[in-house]
Amino acid sequence: MSDSDISTEPEINPIVAKLSDFSDRLSPMIVKELRQGLRTQTFTGTFLILQVILAFGMLGAMLSTSSNTGALISSMVFFLFSTVALIFQPLRGVYAVSTELKDDTLEIMSLTRLSSMRIVYGKWASIVGQTILMLTAVIPYLVLRYFFGGMQLFAELSMLFTVFFLSACMTAVTVGVSCSSSVVLRAIVPLALIPGGFMVISGMIAGREFGALQRVFSFQDKETNIVLLVFAVVSTYVGYYFLDMGVSKIAPLAENHSLRKRSVSLLLMCLILVILFLNPPAQMGSFAVMLIFMCTIGLDVCTEKAVTVPSTVLPYVKRGGIIQLIGRYFFYPGWHSGFLLLSLMFGATFLVAALSFREYPAAPVGLTPEISLVIIGVFYTIVTPLLVIRIFAHKIKDPFPFYILTLILSGFLTTLVGILGEVTRTGTSGFQILMSWVPGVWLFFLDSDEEIGGLFFTGTCLAVVYVLLVVMAQKEFRLTYAIEARAKRSLEETEES
Repeated sequence: MSDSDISTEPEINPIVAKLSDFSDRLSPMIVKELRQGLRTQTFTGTFLILQVILAFGMLGAMLSTSSNTGALISSMVFFLFSTVALIFQPLRGVYAVSTELKDDTLEIMSLTRLSSMRIVYGKWASIVGQTILMLTAVIPYLVLRYFFGGMQLFAELSMLFTVFFLSACMTAVTVGVSCSSSVVLRAIVPLALIPGGFMVISGMIAGREFGALQRVFSFQDKETNIVLLVFAVVSTYVGYYFLDMGVSKIAPLAENHSLRKRSVSLLLMCLILVILFLNPPAQMGSFAVMLIFMCTIGLDVCTEKAVTVPSTVLPYVKRGGIIQLIGRYFFYPGWHSGFLLLSLMFGATFLVAALSFREYPAAPVGLTPEISLVIIGVFYTIVTPLLVIRIFAHKIKDPFPFYILTLILSGFLTTLVGILGEVTRTGTSGFQILMSWVPGVWLFFLDSDEEIGGLFFTGTCLAVVYVLLVVMAQKEFRLTYAIEARAKRSLEETEES
C-alpha cells in the first residue's frame, strides 16, 4: 500500500477548532454539565417547542391586520420565555446534585481537584448557560416585534433580561435544595413552583400589569429605581445563600462554610440598609429587608449540625482573644452559634423598625403593636421548628427537609385554625387563642385588630421556646469548649515539636 492510498484528514482551521469546543479556561465541571445538558431531550425538546411556537406566532402576526398586534406579540414572547425560564429551567436544578448523591459519584469527584463549591456552582452555571441559549433565541423575535410599532424597546429588553436574572436566582435556589437527600423535599418544589409560577406569570403578563411593568422598567422614577436595586441585591443574595447552603451540606466536616455565608449576609444586609436610609422615604423598606435576611439565615442556621472537628476551630484558637469569642458565638458551624446570631438580628430588627417608621405622615410612627407583633411572630415561626428538630435530633438524619416539613405543617394547622375559627365564630377570643402556640396563628391577631393580645400570647410562646433553646445551646457550647481545648493542645504539641 502506497502512501498516496492512505487517506489523510483535512486540517481544521485553528479558529474553527477553538469555536467548535469549550475553552480550557472554563471549569471542567461546567463543561461536563453543559455537554450532558445540551444532549438531553428535555433541553432539546423545550428549545425546539419554544422556537416553533414563536415562529408560528410571528407568522400569524404578519398576516394579521389588527392594530394591537405588537402588544400581543410582546405578551406572547414574554409569556413563553418566562414560563421556560422561571418554571422549567429552575425545575431542572431540583435533581442537579441529588443524582450525584443517589449514584454515589460525589466521592469520586472529591478525589479530583473539584471542590464542593466548584461542583455545586458548576451545576448551577450549566443550567444558567442553557437558559442563556434560550434567551439569545428569543431576542430576535422581540426585535422583529419592533417593526409592528408601539414598542418600548429599552423597557422590554430590560424586562427580558430581568426574567433571565430571576431565572438564574431561582435556579440557584433549586440547585441548593437538590443537595439534600430528601425525596419528599424535592417533590414539594415542583408542587409549589408550577402552579404558583403559572399564576404569577399569567397575572403579570396576560393582565393589565404588563403595561405597568413597562413603565417601571423605563427607569424614570428614582424611588422605583431604588426598589429595583434593592430587589436585585436581595434576589442575588437569596440565590447565593441557597447555593452556599448546598455546598456546606456536601462539603467535608473540616470545612467552615458558615463563616463565609454569615459574613456575606451581614455585609449585604448593612449595605442595603445604608442605601435605603440614604434615600428616604425608601428607608421604610428596611424593615422588610431585615425580615427577609432573618428568614433566609434562619432557614440555614437552624438546620446546621454543630462543629465536631478540631481543625474547624483551629484558625480561631490560634488568634485567641476577641476573635475566638466572636467565632465561637457567631461563626462556628452549628445551630447553637447561628441561634445567637439570629437573636442578635431579632433585636436589630426592632431597632431598624423604630428608625424606619417615623417622620412620614403615611407611615406609622415608631414601634406600633402591629410591627412588634410581626417581628415577634416571624422570629417565633423561625425558631419553633428548630426546637422540634433538637427534641428529635437523634432520630433525624437530615434536619433541612424536616425543618421545611415542620413549616408546611405549621401552615396547614394555621389554615385549619382560621377555618375552624370562622365556622365556630369564636374569632381570636376563643379557639385561636388556645391555638396561639402554632406558628402562623399570630397573623389572625393582625386581621382582627387585637394586636395587644397577640403580642401577649405569641410573646409568651416565644419566651418558652427561647428558654428551652438556650438550655440546649449551652450543652452544645460545652462540646465546643472541649473541641477548642483539643485544638489548643494539638497546636501546642505542634509548636513544641
